[in-house]
Amino acid sequence: MHKWTVNEAPQGLRVLISGFQSWSEAELRPLTDVQPCPGQGWRVEQGHDPGFPPSGEAGVWRSHTVLALVRADGSGWVGSVGDATRTFAQWEARAGAADVTVTCTLEGPEVPVTWEESGNVIATLEARATELGAAMGARTPAPLRVWCSWYSYYREVTLDAMLDNARLTREHGLDFDVFQLDDGFQTFLGDWEDPSSHFGGHARELPARLAELGFTAGLWLAPFLVQPQSRLFRDHPEWLLRGEDGAPLAFGNNWGGPYHALDTTHPGALAWIRELGRTVRGWGYTYLKIDFLYGATQPGVRHDPAVGRAEAYRMGLQAFRDGVGEDAFILACGAPLAQSIGLVDAMRTGPDVAPLWDEESRRVWLGDATGPSARNALHTALSRWYQHAWYQPDPDVAICRRELSLLNATEREAIAGMLDVIGGLRASSDPISMLDEEGLALLRRCLTVSTPDRPATLAAPYGDAVTHFTRGTFNLTDRAQDGLPAHGYRPRTGKEQP
Repeated sequence: MHKWTVNEAPQGLRVLISGFQSWSEAELRPLTDVQPCPGQGWRVEQGHDPGFPPSGEAGVWRSHTVLALVRADGSGWVGSVGDATRTFAQWEARAGAADVTVTCTLEGPEVPVTWEESGNVIATLEARATELGAAMGARTPAPLRVWCSWYSYYREVTLDAMLDNARLTREHGLDFDVFQLDDGFQTFLGDWEDPSSHFGGHARELPARLAELGFTAGLWLAPFLVQPQSRLFRDHPEWLLRGEDGAPLAFGNNWGGPYHALDTTHPGALAWIRELGRTVRGWGYTYLKIDFLYGATQPGVRHDPAVGRAEAYRMGLQAFRDGVGEDAFILACGAPLAQSIGLVDAMRTGPDVAPLWDEESRRVWLGDATGPSARNALHTALSRWYQHAWYQPDPDVAICRRELSLLNATEREAIAGMLDVIGGLRASSDPISMLDEEGLALLRRCLTVSTPDRPATLAAPYGDAVTHFTRGTFNLTDRAQDGLPAHGYRPRTGKEQP
């Protein structure tokens, strides 16, 4: 364990953290606040690292890979590591009466760790992130513009719905590059070649038909997860991550209940993952969104006990990359962030956007802000602005429709502002037929690729996240701030002070 003491009163400091995986919270909070921790174990498993969960304590903040303490003038301290290939770096800042204790525990091989005082936390954190990306061979290809089926059709997606939206996209001249089929085409997790009864075809039929319309075909997979109803679970229980009792480890709660994970240290499981990649590439998919990847990192009993959790994850990810090929575009989601650098092209950097602003009951009463909502997506993605040096960031989809949505115009504009500030991928899931002229105009703006912006300040944010950028300001609170409406975004004209 690495340990430092900051001789400064904690009451005058903010802490900037980044959670374990895509959906885990990233925040900018007063150091003396309470770091939320879900009260239900399965929510910790599904949204955080159960091996190093949020503290749930006042004045105790846990972060992964990086950590910063920030004074009101923007100076402070930055903690970082030089490699994350096989190691989890677990940072903790603990407020004392008149000082702060900072620790960094490495789970995995020893790697360089730095804790440095800085006159400019923003610039130092960006520099360290760039160094880490370079050391791990970050892939940062040109961002793509993606239509995906999830946020409108969910698991009821059909082959006809995909093609209908692709045709309408061409009729309206919308600038999408990729049409991505999301969850729902398959029977069970693990049985990816078995079509669901409602899909109306097979996923292998889609790429050629999309190519006729001028689109690249994309496909969603959760390659490390296995549902207990699947043939994969029945036929190869020896490939599964196990609990201390020797039974296949069950965790999380989705698709109607808990699920299992492949043991990515098992040669048979790795060969299966590699072959899955080859299979879907053979179907014609060159854009793959792979989701729920944290499953490979769950604490458990592995086939090779000498392999740590971070390395086990990396082995599984490498197997999938080997299967689909170096030239495939991989978007990771629900994934350990830094441990994915160099193997993925893009990364979801926040929770799912949803056609509602906030699920307050889950966030406040259950202590879980990893669930889908516009507020959660902005809160976390904005606080990870520096990660564009690791991969193309994916802040998730624009919501431009007014039907099937609880978002108002101000909130839709805030999501559009997030896409502009974060840069990276541009995505939408709106049924094209639902968009009126106003919705189409907003969508065209949201598909305009931009360069990543950077914060103007980390002082006095409008919410518990990074909200003040050089191109505009977000208000993530529930009341107006300096003339900026609740849940709003105001682009800068060049005249305002940060």
